[in-house]
Amino acid sequence: MLLAIVYFLLILTGIVVVHELGHYLFSRVFGVRVLEFAIGMGPKLWSKKGKKTTFRINAFPIGGYVRPAGEDLDAIDSSVPDNEQIQNKPAWQRFIIYFAGPAFSLLLGFLILSLVAVVWGFQEVKIDKVELGSPAALSGMLPGDRIASVNGKTLLDNTRLSEAVVRGEKIDLVVIREGREVEITLIPEMLPQEAFIVIGNTTGEPGAALSTINGAAFNGDYVGYAGVLSPESTVKLGFSDGTTLSGTLLTYSPTEERYAMGIYYANFKPIVATDFGQFRKGDVLVSVNGMTTETSYDLTTMSQLLSLKPNELLIQFTGRETTFARYGFPEEFVVTLERDGQVVDLTMTKNEMIALVSEVGAFSQGSDYWYPDSPVEAAVLGVQWANDLLITMVKVVGSLFTGGANINEFTGPIGLVTIVDQAVSLGTRIVLFLAGFISLNLGVINMIPFPALDGGRMLLALLEIITRKRLDPKIEGLINVIGFMILMGFMIYITFIDIGRWL
Repeated sequence: MLLAIVYFLLILTGIVVVHELGHYLFSRVFGVRVLEFAIGMGPKLWSKKGKKTTFRINAFPIGGYVRPAGEDLDAIDSSVPDNEQIQNKPAWQRFIIYFAGPAFSLLLGFLILSLVAVVWGFQEVKIDKVELGSPAALSGMLPGDRIASVNGKTLLDNTRLSEAVVRGEKIDLVVIREGREVEITLIPEMLPQEAFIVIGNTTGEPGAALSTINGAAFNGDYVGYAGVLSPESTVKLGFSDGTTLSGTLLTYSPTEERYAMGIYYANFKPIVATDFGQFRKGDVLVSVNGMTTETSYDLTTMSQLLSLKPNELLIQFTGRETTFARYGFPEEFVVTLERDGQVVDLTMTKNEMIALVSEVGAFSQGSDYWYPDSPVEAAVLGVQWANDLLITMVKVVGSLFTGGANINEFTGPIGLVTIVDQAVSLGTRIVLFLAGFISLNLGVINMIPFPALDGGRMLLALLEIITRKRLDPKIEGLINVIGFMILMGFMIYITFIDIGRWL
């Protein structure tokens, strides 16, 4: 974790310094004197006074800052001429100065992701499992296919495909199968509502099709029951074949009806990637406690069952149909694997297996990397990749204001340290990708038109350009102080959320 903290501070400081460099350079372009350009926060470790700017390195490597003359109205340096103070510059110049920071953050994100593309190429979007009778199966898609393009556009990650599926319209795909291109056309189908339910202290067994919940006829609306079924309450499920199942409701996760193709992506292979406990690098998992582990989907389901007690039942419903039902694993069970061409049975405790699946990079990647025809094409696609990520970020941030996203889903510094820790264990490519992602995110967040953020200052400058009237600088300063306090409160709240997740 110490190494992760060091990486996090280096990444954050580098990204923030580039952001502040944008403010600095355009302040100088418009003749604004920058009193200080600092790397890090806190007490000064080193400084060098330039012609008009003091450059300094501070004790705590947490970001950095620039201090333009005239920005702090309570501490204006009278030795600085009025025409070198930012408060006295035209609104359009102040707008550009404030915009330059987010712009440099976005530019850095694009450069980093393009570099990642040029050096490593792109992760394959590969199919691991195809549901029987699904649109994907009927169109001829097979496990092992790599999806190369969607509606004529190169597929760099699964985002573009997911967006096409959500619309429910015809999709033209090109997949790579055994080195050749195969064209496939399909139309996603609407899946009924689904639900994952965990029930403890069960009595009875699940049947094939759900017909009643707590004695009331069930009409397929799992989402509607979300406000009725509460954790730790008693629940009784009735099935069309006359069987019943009752117990204590532990988890209830309904999903709205949605369009789907019927595929699962190859995230991992059931191949152990490193020596770990009783496992050896190259071991191929065949089954865990009698449950087959052939695909990423199987590994994910197996991980869910490891978190349950032996008397806790995980059930998946699609529409009324029971599509999966299995109890949690016992404290000790048999893991069957292939090792050096031989079938080996290992007696394993639950904690040993949980430790394996919790280890980042414990299993081999389910897909490889593919490389464009030339580095130039890779760079161009890298820019497209960054642009796609940027658009997604803007949509996510926008959904905060429309109610489409929950603030608890966001992460702060502690959460980022955990993510960096995982990225470090996965290699340089993932660390660089994360740095590019964070830089893009910093640019987007800073352009939110909220006081104390660059976007808030840009908004005030824009209003001045439109109305040709300047808000009293003291009122503007008070607005920014209040905004800063709100932002600090928000960060403290997110930090507590991160601590809860970590614990």
